[in-house]
Amino acid sequence: MDKKLIHLELFGLLFVAAGAYFSRRLYALTDGGLTGILFGAVNGSVWESCKTLLLPYLLWALLEALIIRVRVHRFAAAKTAALYLLGLSYIFARTLFDDLPAAVLGIVAAFAVSYALYRSPLKLEGLFAPSVSLLFLFLALYFSLTPFPPRFAVFRDPSTGMYGIIPKHLDFGAIALEKAQYIV
Repeated sequence: MDKKLIHLELFGLLFVAAGAYFSRRLYALTDGGLTGILFGAVNGSVWESCKTLLLPYLLWALLEALIIRVRVHRFAAAKTAALYLLGLSYIFARTLFDDLPAAVLGIVAAFAVSYALYRSPLKLEGLFAPSVSLLFLFLALYFSLTPFPPRFAVFRDPSTGMYGIIPKHLDFGAIALEKAQYIV
């Protein structure tokens, strides 16, 4: 079982990377449709990029749990901790690196920590209820922070300076002129 789990964790790295790549293009593929809004990146903000890593990670964790026989309470606690670590490490790494190195760092850290926690002697089974609560909190934040983002730098689109869903018929020329006004 241990060898199979290692192989699944390694394959999960590729799954999350491919899922993030697809998710970042989903909004454009759906022409701004609801599916693209919910599961894709609606702008170039750090949050929207992070969001495209988190959902594939969560989906892979569910697939792992279905593929191999794991101790569910322990597995849920380890994967929930790693999910939050992925989000926080990616956001922090984006302050130091570009998108790709930050994504790789976050994904590798999440899989390494989840495996280490699952295989550790820590009594994670007692954290099952808080883990499930944190998963529900994650889902609530995941689906509500795109249409209603707080006014923090993590949620601001760098090309427009706007938050959340960017209108389809935005005058990018006016934005460029306004930015140029402050530069001069």
